[in-house]
Amino acid sequence: MKTYFLNPTLRTRRKFIREGRCMQRASSWATVWPPLSLATLAAIAERFGPVRLLDGNVESLSLDDVLADIRAEQPDLVVVAAGFPSIDDDMAVAGAVKEAFPAVKVLGFGVYFTLLGTESLADYPLMDYAIAGEPEETLEELLGALAAGKADVAGIRGLLVRTPAGVRATEPRPLLGDLDRLPFPDRGLLRNDRYVLPHNGKPFTLIQTGRGCPYACTYCIVDAYYGRRVRKHSVDYVVREVDECIHKYNIDEILFWEEVFTLDKKYALAVCEEIVRRRLPVHWAATTRVTAVDAEVLAAMKRAGCYLLGLGVESASQAVLDAARKRQTPDDARHAVQLCREAGIQTMGHFIFGLPGETRETARRTIRYMLGLGLDYMQCYCAVPYPGTELGRLAREKGWIKAERWSQYDFGGDSIMNTDALAAEEVTRFRRQAFRRFYFRPIYLARHLLGKVPLRQWLRLAAFRDWMAGGAKEGDDR
Repeated sequence: MKTYFLNPTLRTRRKFIREGRCMQRASSWATVWPPLSLATLAAIAERFGPVRLLDGNVESLSLDDVLADIRAEQPDLVVVAAGFPSIDDDMAVAGAVKEAFPAVKVLGFGVYFTLLGTESLADYPLMDYAIAGEPEETLEELLGALAAGKADVAGIRGLLVRTPAGVRATEPRPLLGDLDRLPFPDRGLLRNDRYVLPHNGKPFTLIQTGRGCPYACTYCIVDAYYGRRVRKHSVDYVVREVDECIHKYNIDEILFWEEVFTLDKKYALAVCEEIVRRRLPVHWAATTRVTAVDAEVLAAMKRAGCYLLGLGVESASQAVLDAARKRQTPDDARHAVQLCREAGIQTMGHFIFGLPGETRETARRTIRYMLGLGLDYMQCYCAVPYPGTELGRLAREKGWIKAERWSQYDFGGDSIMNTDALAAEEVTRFRRQAFRRFYFRPIYLARHLLGKVPLRQWLRLAAFRDWMAGGAKEGDDR
């Protein structure tokens, strides 16, 4: 049984992040991520036979190149990663593969198929299967069935299957209970030197420490994909994977990939203590809630090599935060940033414009607030009404959604949602203003960039400036 894994970005096409809930266009400030899920699935497939992994994000390949590579490999199954913003390109490549090699089975996976179910394959008649939900156990069972020559896969939970009568969904698969059952991602299949951090130009990788989030934020797709119950890899599993990245792959820059790394304080402390005990020379970042940090855990993180912490700030408006069920206050964010500064850890604040309750005044207030927080970096987004979320249901009921294709559902793109108070175009302009005013302040350039940033990053900033130019002609809305 030979399996071919594909991140289907073609030459001259936009690059996309397709990793769990994170689906957006890569840009000057949102760098290409290593495809952790593909590499994990490939490690599972290696139990059944040879594998090949091709990441078009870091290869310059035409469609003819991809088809020639598949012809040379002669796989039995092609597995295609997909996401909402990239879905048109993803399915065009997948369809071309199926047309060129009718005997090869083609399988898609990702949040897109999970949130839309059977509807996800309605416009793509050449796809044989897709996975709804966490993909690992479903792929493992499917590979076992195909390797055994079984044509009937209706008993495999978590599958969308094309039949003569249409697309059928099998029984949903329960969430994976023991994450340590998963093999480490096979990073030997990746071009690891081509995944670099935007702020320092160094190669990095992701390590998933846990899945799930107990919070009920109205805009978030984590519940639909990973559930509310938080499941963790063991401390030993995580630290052994760190060790492998350093000593086998020569990667010492890591993003611990989890919604709220410090939610379980004892766990976070244990990971940090084990990194220190093993004297692992690692530099890492993580993300968390502003309500889930204190001086003790931040000091431990700093000792263990943490230098950057992403914080979900979202808005300066308490009314907007409450409507989104965020369960935090603007003062919580101020306190978290101050604690990080005292611990010597840099901060990346994340903000969302255009959530229900947003007005011109709340958007302006959020920009002023982010400028005064003392953040080292900032990333902001337009709210996206994904199907399967409370925000998506509300937006449909109110007729707010202006998107015509699923590929417009891009968390890193322009707004596709009007609200009672703001048009989508206004939300996009506020997002662009926020980027411009944060990163091109003279005081920011002097403190964070001059004399510290390599030429590669100045080129990224130049591209970033050009991207913002289209939205920078209106007033500052101070």
